[in-house]
Amino acid sequence: MPMLSLYQRLLRRRYENETLADEIHRVPTTDGLRVALKRFLPNDDVERRHLPVLLVPGLGADSHNFDAPAPIGLAPYLAEHGFDTFVVDLRGTGLSHVPRERWSQVCFDDFLQLDVPAVDEKIQQLTGRHQRLHLGHSMGGMLLYAAMATGRAGHIKAGVTVGTPVGFPHRWQVAPLLRPFRHLGEWVPGLFMRDMSRLVTPLLTLSDRWPGLNTYVELSNMEPKMAQQLLFQAVQDIPRALLLQFRDWVEHDAFRSQNHDVDYRAQLMGTQTPVLAVAGPADKLGTPKAVERICGLSSNVEYMLCGKAQGFSADYGHADLLLGAPSRDEVFPKLLDFLVRHDDDAKETTSTTSHLRVL
Repeated sequence: MPMLSLYQRLLRRRYENETLADEIHRVPTTDGLRVALKRFLPNDDVERRHLPVLLVPGLGADSHNFDAPAPIGLAPYLAEHGFDTFVVDLRGTGLSHVPRERWSQVCFDDFLQLDVPAVDEKIQQLTGRHQRLHLGHSMGGMLLYAAMATGRAGHIKAGVTVGTPVGFPHRWQVAPLLRPFRHLGEWVPGLFMRDMSRLVTPLLTLSDRWPGLNTYVELSNMEPKMAQQLLFQAVQDIPRALLLQFRDWVEHDAFRSQNHDVDYRAQLMGTQTPVLAVAGPADKLGTPKAVERICGLSSNVEYMLCGKAQGFSADYGHADLLLGAPSRDEVFPKLLDFLVRHDDDAKETTSTTSHLRVL
Protein backbone atom coordinates (compact mmCIF):
# COMPACT_ATOMS: atom_id res chain seq x y z
CA MET A 1 0.00 0.00 0.00
CA PRO A 2 2.85 2.46 -0.66
CA MET A 3 0.67 4.71 -2.85
CA LEU A 4 -1.97 5.03 -0.15
CA SER A 5 0.69 5.80 2.42
CA LEU A 6 2.16 8.49 0.18
CA TYR A 7 -1.30 9.97 -0.41
CA GLN A 8 -1.95 10.12 3.34
CA ARG A 9 1.37 11.88 3.97
CA LEU A 10 0.56 14.45 1.29
CA LEU A 11 -2.85 15.06 2.86
CA ARG A 12 -1.32 15.60 6.29
CA ARG A 13 1.19 18.05 4.89
CA ARG A 14 -1.53 20.03 3.15
CA TYR A 15 -4.39 20.00 5.66
CA GLU A 16 -3.01 19.27 9.13
CA ASN A 17 -2.49 22.22 11.46
CA GLU A 18 -0.74 22.40 14.80
CA THR A 19 -2.82 23.30 17.82
CA LEU A 20 -2.91 26.92 18.93
CA ALA A 21 -3.20 25.88 22.58
CA ASP A 22 -0.67 27.09 25.15
CA GLU A 23 -0.93 23.93 27.25
CA ILE A 24 -2.23 20.38 26.88
CA HIS A 25 -3.12 18.43 30.01
CA ARG A 26 -3.83 14.69 30.25
CA VAL A 27 -6.59 14.46 32.82
CA PRO A 28 -7.19 11.13 34.61
CA THR A 29 -10.76 9.90 34.99
CA THR A 30 -12.04 7.68 37.78
CA ASP A 31 -12.32 4.67 35.44
CA GLY A 32 -8.65 4.71 34.52
CA LEU A 33 -8.62 6.67 31.25
CA ARG A 34 -7.15 10.06 30.43
CA VAL A 35 -8.83 12.85 28.49
CA ALA A 36 -6.96 15.69 26.80
CA LEU A 37 -7.65 19.24 27.93
CA LYS A 38 -6.28 22.11 25.86
CA ARG A 39 -5.71 25.47 27.52
CA PHE A 40 -5.65 28.84 25.75
CA LEU A 41 -4.26 31.53 28.02
CA PRO A 42 -5.48 35.14 27.87
CA ASN A 43 -3.33 37.66 26.11
CA ASP A 44 -1.17 39.78 28.41
CA ASP A 45 -2.48 43.04 26.98
CA VAL A 46 -6.18 42.49 27.74
CA GLU A 47 -8.23 42.53 30.92
CA ARG A 48 -8.36 39.04 32.40
CA ARG A 49 -11.83 37.68 33.05
CA HIS A 50 -12.82 36.24 36.39
CA LEU A 51 -14.15 32.81 35.34
CA PRO A 52 -12.64 30.17 33.06
CA VAL A 53 -14.73 28.84 30.19
CA LEU A 54 -14.91 25.23 29.01
CA LEU A 55 -15.67 24.53 25.33
CA VAL A 56 -17.15 21.11 24.51
CA PRO A 57 -17.44 19.77 20.93
CA GLY A 58 -20.31 17.78 19.48
CA LEU A 59 -20.95 14.28 18.23
CA GLY A 60 -18.34 12.96 15.80
CA ALA A 61 -16.03 15.93 16.38
CA ASP A 62 -13.07 16.87 18.53
CA SER A 63 -11.44 20.02 19.89
CA HIS A 64 -10.45 21.23 16.40
CA ASN A 65 -13.97 22.66 16.06
CA PHE A 66 -12.76 25.32 18.53
CA ASP A 67 -9.01 25.07 17.94
CA ALA A 68 -9.36 25.96 14.27
CA PRO A 69 -6.79 27.87 12.22
CA ALA A 70 -6.89 31.66 12.51
CA PRO A 71 -9.06 33.61 12.24
CA ILE A 72 -11.90 31.11 12.84
CA GLY A 73 -11.08 29.36 16.12
CA LEU A 74 -13.39 30.33 18.99
CA ALA A 75 -10.93 29.24 21.70
CA PRO A 76 -8.17 31.68 20.62
CA TYR A 77 -10.85 34.37 20.16
CA LEU A 78 -12.07 34.05 23.75
CA ALA A 79 -8.49 34.02 25.04
CA GLU A 80 -7.84 37.21 23.07
CA HIS A 81 -10.72 38.75 25.02
CA GLY A 82 -9.42 37.80 28.44
CA PHE A 83 -10.91 34.37 29.14
CA ASP A 84 -8.83 31.48 30.45
CA THR A 85 -10.23 29.06 27.87
CA PHE A 86 -10.25 25.25 27.95
CA VAL A 87 -11.28 22.76 25.26
CA VAL A 88 -11.79 19.07 25.95
CA ASP A 89 -11.30 16.06 23.69
CA LEU A 90 -13.96 13.73 25.07
CA ARG A 91 -12.92 10.08 25.41
CA GLY A 92 -12.38 8.38 22.07
CA THR A 93 -11.85 11.64 20.19
CA GLY A 94 -8.79 13.68 19.26
CA LEU A 95 -5.99 13.18 21.75
CA SER A 96 -8.16 11.21 24.21
CA HIS A 97 -7.52 7.61 23.30
CA VAL A 98 -9.53 4.62 24.52
CA PRO A 99 -8.29 1.01 24.42
CA ARG A 100 -9.79 -0.87 21.49
CA GLU A 101 -11.61 -3.35 23.72
CA ARG A 102 -13.40 -0.48 25.54
CA TRP A 103 -14.02 1.93 22.69
CA SER A 104 -17.29 0.48 21.35
CA GLN A 105 -18.91 0.82 24.81
CA VAL A 106 -18.36 4.58 25.15
CA CYS A 107 -21.67 6.45 25.52
CA PHE A 108 -23.02 9.94 26.34
CA ASP A 109 -23.34 9.10 30.03
CA ASP A 110 -19.60 8.42 30.20
CA PHE A 111 -18.93 11.97 29.02
CA LEU A 112 -21.38 13.33 31.61
CA GLN A 113 -20.39 11.23 34.61
CA LEU A 114 -16.67 10.66 34.03
CA ASP A 115 -15.02 13.03 31.55
CA VAL A 116 -16.58 16.38 32.42
CA PRO A 117 -16.24 15.97 36.23
CA ALA A 118 -12.56 15.08 35.82
CA VAL A 119 -12.01 18.09 33.59
CA ASP A 120 -13.86 20.35 36.03
CA GLU A 121 -11.60 19.24 38.87
CA LYS A 122 -8.51 19.94 36.75
CA ILE A 123 -9.77 23.39 35.76
CA GLN A 124 -10.35 24.22 39.42
CA GLN A 125 -6.80 23.11 40.24
CA LEU A 126 -5.29 25.17 37.44
CA THR A 127 -7.32 28.36 37.94
CA GLY A 128 -8.31 28.34 41.61
CA ARG A 129 -11.90 29.07 40.54
CA HIS A 130 -14.77 26.93 41.73
CA GLN A 131 -17.17 28.25 39.11
CA ARG A 132 -16.84 28.25 35.35
CA LEU A 133 -18.69 29.10 32.16
CA HIS A 134 -19.71 26.52 29.56
CA LEU A 135 -19.98 26.70 25.79
CA GLY A 136 -21.05 23.58 23.93
CA HIS A 137 -21.68 22.89 20.28
CA SER A 138 -24.47 20.40 19.52
CA MET A 139 -23.85 17.41 21.83
CA GLY A 140 -21.49 19.62 23.85
CA GLY A 141 -24.52 21.73 24.73
CA MET A 142 -26.56 18.61 25.50
CA LEU A 143 -23.95 17.80 28.14
CA LEU A 144 -24.70 21.14 29.78
CA TYR A 145 -28.43 20.39 29.72
CA ALA A 146 -27.87 16.90 31.15
CA ALA A 147 -25.72 18.39 33.92
CA MET A 148 -28.47 20.89 34.72
CA ALA A 149 -31.08 18.11 34.71
CA THR A 150 -29.13 15.90 37.13
CA GLY A 151 -27.97 18.55 39.59
CA ARG A 152 -24.39 18.57 38.29
CA ALA A 153 -24.37 22.21 37.16
CA GLY A 154 -24.11 24.00 40.49
CA HIS A 155 -20.59 25.20 39.67
CA ILE A 156 -21.55 26.41 36.17
CA LYS A 157 -22.31 30.13 36.32
CA ALA A 158 -23.85 30.25 32.84
CA GLY A 159 -23.69 28.44 29.53
CA VAL A 160 -24.00 28.88 25.79
CA THR A 161 -25.38 26.13 23.58
CA VAL A 162 -24.88 26.32 19.82
CA GLY A 163 -27.06 24.21 17.53
CA THR A 164 -28.06 22.06 20.50
CA PRO A 165 -31.32 20.11 20.16
CA VAL A 166 -33.43 19.00 23.11
CA GLY A 167 -34.61 15.83 21.41
CA PHE A 168 -35.27 15.27 17.72
CA PRO A 169 -38.83 16.19 16.68
CA HIS A 170 -37.92 15.67 13.01
CA ARG A 171 -36.87 12.09 13.70
CA TRP A 172 -34.78 10.58 10.86
CA GLN A 173 -34.91 13.75 8.75
CA VAL A 174 -31.87 14.82 10.76
CA ALA A 175 -29.81 11.93 9.31
CA PRO A 176 -31.54 10.67 6.16
CA LEU A 177 -28.48 8.87 4.81
CA LEU A 178 -28.13 6.82 8.00
CA ARG A 179 -31.74 5.75 8.26
CA PRO A 180 -31.41 2.71 5.91
CA PHE A 181 -28.47 1.51 8.00
CA ARG A 182 -29.90 2.22 11.46
CA HIS A 183 -30.11 -1.46 12.43
CA LEU A 184 -26.45 -2.09 11.65
CA GLY A 185 -25.57 -0.46 14.94
CA GLU A 186 -26.36 -3.74 16.66
CA TRP A 187 -23.59 -5.50 14.76
CA VAL A 188 -20.76 -3.06 14.13
CA PRO A 189 -18.31 -1.64 16.72
CA GLY A 190 -19.05 1.90 15.59
CA LEU A 191 -19.33 4.39 12.76
CA PHE A 192 -15.89 4.89 11.24
CA MET A 193 -15.79 8.37 9.69
CA ARG A 194 -12.35 9.73 10.51
CA ASP A 195 -10.20 7.98 7.93
CA MET A 196 -12.84 8.18 5.20
CA SER A 197 -13.33 11.92 5.69
CA ARG A 198 -9.57 12.42 5.49
CA LEU A 199 -9.29 10.50 2.23
CA VAL A 200 -12.05 12.50 0.51
CA THR A 201 -11.02 15.91 1.87
CA PRO A 202 -9.59 17.17 -1.49
CA LEU A 203 -12.97 16.53 -3.16
CA LEU A 204 -14.78 18.97 -0.91
CA THR A 205 -14.17 21.92 -3.22
CA LEU A 206 -15.83 20.18 -6.16
CA SER A 207 -19.33 20.90 -4.88
CA ASP A 208 -21.01 22.83 -2.06
CA ARG A 209 -23.95 20.41 -2.08
CA TRP A 210 -22.49 17.06 -1.13
CA PRO A 211 -25.28 14.54 -0.49
CA GLY A 212 -26.03 14.56 3.24
CA LEU A 213 -23.23 16.98 4.15
CA ASN A 214 -25.55 19.98 4.03
CA THR A 215 -27.33 18.42 7.02
CA TYR A 216 -24.31 19.34 9.13
CA VAL A 217 -22.92 22.47 7.52
CA GLU A 218 -23.84 25.17 5.04
CA LEU A 219 -20.67 25.01 2.95
CA SER A 220 -21.60 28.25 1.21
CA ASN A 221 -20.90 29.99 4.55
CA MET A 222 -17.37 28.58 4.81
CA GLU A 223 -14.08 29.24 3.11
CA PRO A 224 -13.22 26.12 1.05
CA LYS A 225 -9.74 25.72 2.52
CA MET A 226 -11.08 26.05 6.06
CA ALA A 227 -13.78 23.47 5.35
CA GLN A 228 -11.14 21.07 4.05
CA GLN A 229 -8.87 21.54 7.06
CA LEU A 230 -11.72 20.88 9.46
CA LEU A 231 -12.99 17.87 7.54
CA PHE A 232 -9.47 16.45 7.70
CA GLN A 233 -8.84 17.11 11.40
CA ALA A 234 -12.08 17.42 13.36
CA VAL A 235 -14.21 14.48 12.17
CA GLN A 236 -14.08 11.52 14.57
CA ASP A 237 -15.36 7.94 14.74
CA ILE A 238 -18.51 7.26 16.78
CA PRO A 239 -18.53 4.18 19.05
CA ARG A 240 -21.46 1.75 18.95
CA ALA A 241 -22.93 2.55 22.38
CA LEU A 242 -22.99 6.28 21.61
CA LEU A 243 -24.42 5.59 18.15
CA LEU A 244 -27.20 3.44 19.63
CA GLN A 245 -27.97 6.05 22.26
CA PHE A 246 -28.42 8.72 19.59
CA ARG A 247 -30.47 6.26 17.52
CA ASP A 248 -32.80 5.89 20.50
CA TRP A 249 -33.10 9.65 20.81
CA VAL A 250 -33.84 10.13 17.11
CA GLU A 251 -36.36 7.29 16.80
CA HIS A 252 -38.28 8.26 19.95
CA ASP A 253 -37.65 12.02 20.04
CA ALA A 254 -36.03 11.45 23.42
CA PHE A 255 -33.16 12.80 25.49
CA ARG A 256 -32.37 10.26 28.19
CA SER A 257 -29.69 8.10 29.76
CA GLN A 258 -28.46 4.91 28.12
CA ASN A 259 -30.54 2.70 30.45
CA HIS A 260 -33.58 5.04 30.16
CA ASP A 261 -33.59 5.61 33.94
CA VAL A 262 -33.00 9.35 33.62
CA ASP A 263 -35.12 11.53 31.34
CA TYR A 264 -32.86 14.54 30.93
CA ARG A 265 -35.49 16.59 29.09
CA ALA A 266 -38.17 16.05 31.74
CA GLN A 267 -35.76 16.90 34.54
CA LEU A 268 -34.75 20.17 32.86
CA MET A 269 -38.12 21.66 33.86
CA GLY A 270 -37.59 24.58 36.19
CA THR A 271 -33.78 24.61 36.09
CA GLN A 272 -32.28 28.07 36.49
CA THR A 273 -28.73 28.04 35.11
CA PRO A 274 -28.54 31.03 32.71
CA VAL A 275 -28.37 29.79 29.11
CA LEU A 276 -27.97 31.41 25.72
CA ALA A 277 -29.38 28.98 23.16
CA VAL A 278 -28.18 29.71 19.61
CA ALA A 279 -29.80 28.27 16.48
CA GLY A 280 -29.42 28.56 12.72
CA PRO A 281 -32.47 28.62 10.42
CA ALA A 282 -30.65 26.37 7.91
CA ASP A 283 -29.63 23.85 10.58
CA LYS A 284 -31.14 20.47 9.72
CA LEU A 285 -29.66 18.64 12.72
CA GLY A 286 -30.20 21.02 15.61
CA THR A 287 -33.27 22.57 14.03
CA PRO A 288 -34.68 25.79 15.50
CA LYS A 289 -37.74 23.83 16.64
CA ALA A 290 -35.53 21.40 18.55
CA VAL A 291 -33.21 24.09 19.94
CA GLU A 292 -35.89 26.45 21.20
CA ARG A 293 -37.51 23.70 23.28
CA ILE A 294 -35.16 24.69 26.09
CA CYS A 295 -37.14 27.94 26.40
CA GLY A 296 -40.17 26.02 27.67
CA LEU A 297 -38.15 24.00 30.15
CA SER A 298 -35.49 26.09 31.83
CA SER A 299 -36.53 29.36 33.43
CA ASN A 300 -33.49 31.50 32.57
CA VAL A 301 -33.00 31.29 28.81
CA GLU A 302 -32.05 33.71 26.07
CA TYR A 303 -32.68 32.48 22.52
CA MET A 304 -30.87 33.75 19.43
CA LEU A 305 -31.66 32.74 15.85
CA CYS A 306 -28.83 33.55 13.43
CA GLY A 307 -30.35 34.25 10.03
CA LYS A 308 -30.86 36.97 7.46
CA ALA A 309 -34.25 37.85 8.92
CA GLN A 310 -32.49 38.62 12.20
CA GLY A 311 -29.90 40.88 10.59
CA PHE A 312 -27.12 38.35 10.00
CA SER A 313 -25.36 38.14 6.63
CA ALA A 314 -26.39 34.50 6.09
CA ASP A 315 -28.79 31.80 7.19
CA TYR A 316 -26.51 29.67 9.34
CA GLY A 317 -26.54 25.88 9.46
CA HIS A 318 -25.09 23.54 12.08
CA ALA A 319 -21.28 23.58 12.12
CA ASP A 320 -20.92 26.92 10.33
CA LEU A 321 -22.46 28.73 13.31
CA LEU A 322 -18.97 28.39 14.79
CA LEU A 323 -16.86 27.86 11.69
CA GLY A 324 -18.43 30.04 9.01
CA ALA A 325 -16.43 32.79 7.37
CA PRO A 326 -18.66 35.57 8.86
CA SER A 327 -18.95 33.91 12.30
CA ARG A 328 -16.04 35.72 13.94
CA ASP A 329 -17.51 39.12 13.07
CA GLU A 330 -21.21 38.56 13.76
CA VAL A 331 -21.73 35.43 15.88
CA PHE A 332 -18.67 35.37 18.15
CA PRO A 333 -19.25 38.88 19.56
CA LYS A 334 -22.74 37.91 20.71
CA LEU A 335 -21.45 34.78 22.41
CA LEU A 336 -18.70 36.86 24.02
CA ASP A 337 -21.19 39.46 25.23
CA PHE A 338 -23.23 36.81 27.06
CA LEU A 339 -20.15 35.26 28.67
CA VAL A 340 -18.79 38.67 29.73
CA ARG A 341 -22.11 39.67 31.31
CA HIS A 342 -22.17 36.57 33.46
CA ASP A 343 -18.47 36.83 34.23
CA ASP A 344 -19.15 40.36 35.48
CA ASP A 345 -22.00 38.97 37.58
CA ALA A 346 -19.55 36.52 39.15
CA LYS A 347 -17.15 39.33 39.97
CA GLU A 348 -19.91 41.22 41.74
CA THR A 349 -21.17 37.99 43.43
CA THR A 350 -24.73 38.86 42.44
CA SER A 351 -27.35 36.44 41.16
CA THR A 352 -29.34 36.75 37.96
CA THR A 353 -33.11 36.78 37.92
CA SER A 354 -35.15 34.29 35.91
CA HIS A 355 -36.28 35.55 32.53
CA LEU A 356 -36.72 34.62 28.89
CA ARG A 357 -35.33 37.09 26.40
CA VAL A 358 -35.46 36.65 22.63
CA LEU A 359 -32.56 38.32 20.80
